[in-house]
Amino acid sequence: MWIDELRENEIRLTLKRMKKFMEGKKVNYKVIHVGGTNGKGSVCQLIYSILRRKYSTGIYTSPHLHKVNERIVVDGFEIKNDEIERYAFLKSYEFTYFEALTAMAILYFMEKEVDYAIMEVGLGGRLDATNVLPSCLTIITNVSLEHEKYLGKSISSIAKEKAGIIKDAPVITACKGEALRVVRKVAEERGVNVYVVGEDVRWKRDGKKFVVESEEAYELETKMHGEFQGENIAIAVKAGEILGMERDDIIEGVKNAQWHGRMERIGKFLLDGCHNPAAVFAFASSVKGFDFDGLVIIFGAMRDKNVREMISNLPEAKGYIATRAKNVRAMDPVEIEKIGREVGKKFYVSGDVKEAMEMAERMAGKNDLICIVGSLYIVGEARKILKS
Repeated sequence: MWIDELRENEIRLTLKRMKKFMEGKKVNYKVIHVGGTNGKGSVCQLIYSILRRKYSTGIYTSPHLHKVNERIVVDGFEIKNDEIERYAFLKSYEFTYFEALTAMAILYFMEKEVDYAIMEVGLGGRLDATNVLPSCLTIITNVSLEHEKYLGKSISSIAKEKAGIIKDAPVITACKGEALRVVRKVAEERGVNVYVVGEDVRWKRDGKKFVVESEEAYELETKMHGEFQGENIAIAVKAGEILGMERDDIIEGVKNAQWHGRMERIGKFLLDGCHNPAAVFAFASSVKGFDFDGLVIIFGAMRDKNVREMISNLPEAKGYIATRAKNVRAMDPVEIEKIGREVGKKFYVSGDVKEAMEMAERMAGKNDLICIVGSLYIVGEARKILKS
């Protein structure tokens, strides 16, 4: 496909090409714009599941686990290959891979005449390709240190970039501390309301359910594993209320939402694309909720991540295996093993995901849990192997 000819890992933070593409175009749907560091994908899927109870809804997320079609979905159906081919004219804009997909999603949702489109920010916010659309609701999940090379080396500078998606629509956020101060300041400058998780909407875990208190109280079941999903569910509940969804739609939407590769259990394997230190920390906290004797951890990450802190945040395990995805940005497993030694975690080295999984199965006892974590590319490859 023509989209595969574009360089997936090329990052050019500018809106110049996207603004040129948008000239003369008027979107015929309402946009929910979702940015932040962690939880963006889960929040998108939760809101998508809620809105689909009543409306035709498109969702644009990244990256994909198996195939690019997963990124652009309308009412449960992924964009087809022949539909992607129809947008080959987008090559003339000299887009990056992500820009081309964003432009395609914008046009595809217009063509399908969706009522709502949920657009996930790729990187940052202010200069992200998605930031050329008007929005009816803005969400900034949270902010932690990530992509410092592009977004700045402090929480406040990263928060400022993320808050660049705030326009003239209300904001929901789970940001705290300095990041929340930045979000509030930008929202105040734009004259829009901010709804904060922990203040305007609260949540707690009650056994296997989550209890959320907002305009109403909700007792919610979910297919999504992990304590951290409480925060994402709270955001989605508030979004549902702001968008005028009925109580039952919110409850059923949360119950039916799925997000593959995030705390996903397949047999004795647990897959989680926790691709930065904060996400690894959340994984380590949440894995305690599973029933197992011991852990075997397969880990791989991209070179541009804070791999040292990610490895430091991994939970105690009877064995660690370093591997790499089939991606040019993937860190060499030998380098991961070296960092592991420096932080006191002994890694075995494997050449690829399949070999790592075979090593883990030999290492794991009957009631042990094999966790495949780090890069979503690792998780995608592992999931494909498990599903086949």
